[in-house]
Amino acid sequence: MFSRIFHLALIAFLGISSVQAQNDPVLFSIKDINVPVSEFSYIYNKTNGEKATYSKESLDEYLRLYIDFKLQVLKGNEMGLNDKAELKREQAAYKKQIAKTFLEDREVVEKLVKEAYDRSKEDRKISHIMVRVRETASEKEERDAYKRIQDIKKQVNAGNFAKLAKENSDDGYSKSQGGNLGFYTALQLPYEMETAAYTTAKGEVSDIIRTKYGYHLIKVDEIRPAYGQVQAAHILLRTKTGATQNNERAKVLIDSLHGVLKSGGATFDELATQFSQDRETKKRGGIIGWIGINKYAKPFEEALFKLDGDKKFSAPVQTSSGWHIVRRLKAVKNPTYQEAKTELTNKIRKNERFNIVMDALVQRIKSSHSFKINEQNKDALIQELKKDPQFLGYRWKPKTNFQKDSRDLFTIGTMKATIAEFVTTAQRNPALRANKTPKTVEAAVDRIMKDLVNKKCLEFEKTQLDKKYPEFRSLVREYEEGILLFEVKKELVWDKAANDDEGLKTFFEANRDKYKWNERVKLTHYVIKSKDTKTVKKIRAKAKRKTSEEIKEMFNSEKPLVLATEASHEQGKDPEADALTWKKGFLSDNTSKDGTTYFTKVEEIIPSKNKTLDEARGYVIADYQDKLEKDLIQDLRKNYEVKIDEEVLKSLIK
Repeated sequence: MFSRIFHLALIAFLGISSVQAQNDPVLFSIKDINVPVSEFSYIYNKTNGEKATYSKESLDEYLRLYIDFKLQVLKGNEMGLNDKAELKREQAAYKKQIAKTFLEDREVVEKLVKEAYDRSKEDRKISHIMVRVRETASEKEERDAYKRIQDIKKQVNAGNFAKLAKENSDDGYSKSQGGNLGFYTALQLPYEMETAAYTTAKGEVSDIIRTKYGYHLIKVDEIRPAYGQVQAAHILLRTKTGATQNNERAKVLIDSLHGVLKSGGATFDELATQFSQDRETKKRGGIIGWIGINKYAKPFEEALFKLDGDKKFSAPVQTSSGWHIVRRLKAVKNPTYQEAKTELTNKIRKNERFNIVMDALVQRIKSSHSFKINEQNKDALIQELKKDPQFLGYRWKPKTNFQKDSRDLFTIGTMKATIAEFVTTAQRNPALRANKTPKTVEAAVDRIMKDLVNKKCLEFEKTQLDKKYPEFRSLVREYEEGILLFEVKKELVWDKAANDDEGLKTFFEANRDKYKWNERVKLTHYVIKSKDTKTVKKIRAKAKRKTSEEIKEMFNSEKPLVLATEASHEQGKDPEADALTWKKGFLSDNTSKDGTTYFTKVEEIIPSKNKTLDEARGYVIADYQDKLEKDLIQDLRKNYEVKIDEEVLKSLIK
């Protein structure tokens, strides 16, 4: 009946302030629990929203609720519920989860999100020339590639970009098209290419940029308002290369379906469900979902984004998959920043540009906590590794003394990283040693050191979250108290109400007059499958005096002509039953549809009476839970002194 989800809903109702101001006066205290004004004001505002009047009546009511909440949390702690292993695991998992949102530079995240939002207002058509550089390229290969792109850049300034792309680009996909990549929007390109595309004027060529693929020159061919996202559906008839006859049939059928849609002979959903050969979408009326540019074949996208209104559909359009009729359901083209922010933030956290955020965070941690490299030990490490010819290879196996070397390599705050930890990192990341340039021991050590520094800085920062971020402390406390409240209610209220048979019986006997049936009616609903009015009239006349079993025996000997179902309805619970004349033997008027007649007979009127415990069990358990909860709060109020600072409370009244 209840689940862990409950305590999350409760937390939303009983939220706790993220930030407590300095010199924050205590509103009330229970034993060693002190609740400041900021905490109470936050939950009051959160619950009431625009209706937060700060009247004496509403403040008193919410103060009572919050005191009750804190009393139950205190009870849970004293019962030792907070020491349960399951709760500890849940708390640790939650703390680890929310720590992720604090282990980032929020200013940099905000900057990247705003940048992506601003860029997403436009789509940019670009071309590029690429000089590929292998990930394992030597320093000479790197220099040669850069010189080559420089030479191309000089020619671009005086020549034709498309011609040079065809002659020089290493991108096989776009080379034959003069480097043309088509339209892109934010978060669809490597960050360096996106930045070049959005900071270069139309018709101009960017400076040389470097991505993980190599060197590029970006030309902006066209700029248009963003197409945004469209919720789309389609009908697909598949075609196959070489299957001429089959493909001709598909074309004839798609044209026919398009004609049916234009004439209004069937709905798009109906035709998609019946004819579409896209198994993934046909069961839901052809709905694909939300689509942005560069998700589907160009002809498909062009047809979709040309549609100028919701519910409109395209003429048949052909792609490599077959023939489509494309339908636009909804479109979002100009969302506000607040509307787009959450989605953009989630995308950026999964995007390679998030490395910018983490680099900024690591730099801030290093600056704030006296990061220091032990240059002497680092130099000794490098000299030792230079003696090992296998270090820059994939099969390197460190010497035993290295694996246990406790000399510190660097420190961050009170935490240090040892040479042994460096060795472990180097073993687990062979690409940092053997698959990167420049291929020198010094460069490899720096790469491995950077990886280890990043990990250690984040590890250290986790130990500081409680101290640095009041919001983090509050979120953790909210979750811990929410779980604790759930456990208290589960053990002392919900489980007890469900399992305490004697207590439930006693409660029921003391309140049995509360659980009554209203007057009830017993009905028989008849269905007659016949178009013959005389037969219907005859059955109806017999039903007036006979039972449904007798009627079925009389008229169903050859085929199931009569169906009858019985049901009981309590007064006030079913409008259709309430509308009948509650008199034994009453027959409702006939209702006929598609050759079938329906009517209802009133068989019996059952007077109001008390319910048995079994009949009322669900209601009794719910009421018993309410009683147990009230008793619990009453006992807690008796056993624990609550001290309220009336002057502080009075100061909140407006």
